[in-house]
Amino acid sequence: MALKLLFICTGNTCRSPMAEGLARELFGEGIQVSSAGMEAWEGEKASAQALEVLKERNMDLSAHRSRRINVELLTEADWIIPMTQSQEESLKRRFPQFVQKIRYLGGWGGQRRDIRDPWMGSVSEYRQTALEIEELLSFVKDQLISSGDN
Repeated sequence: MALKLLFICTGNTCRSPMAEGLARELFGEGIQVSSAGMEAWEGEKASAQALEVLKERNMDLSAHRSRRINVELLTEADWIIPMTQSQEESLKRRFPQFVQKIRYLGGWGGQRRDIRDPWMGSVSEYRQTALEIEELLSFVKDQLISSGDN
């Protein structure tokens, strides 16, 4: 059974869909990845800038539709990975039953970095966000491999 990672951001149109696409590429088929938003409007497309930045990397996010976090999604995930420390803290308060499997992306590998929300920013800001996500995903991968979770 494949390990399941759930990436979380605010609206599920920028950071978490990019993290989902980048993680799918990095981890391959051995891990299932998905995303959701803490305040997402159901069914929104990924932002045009996120689509463009991932398209530059030969990844297609055009089928992505936003969804809001819920207990079912959180239950199914082996790891719940929000984009910021404050999102981690909020999730732990709202869903204490999942505390053990919530760790923000910048908390892996001791990086202690938040992924800034590029919403409404330029394509160049989205590119920078994608690079930051990609860098931090490498720490996630290293830790999952070294712990045998992969």
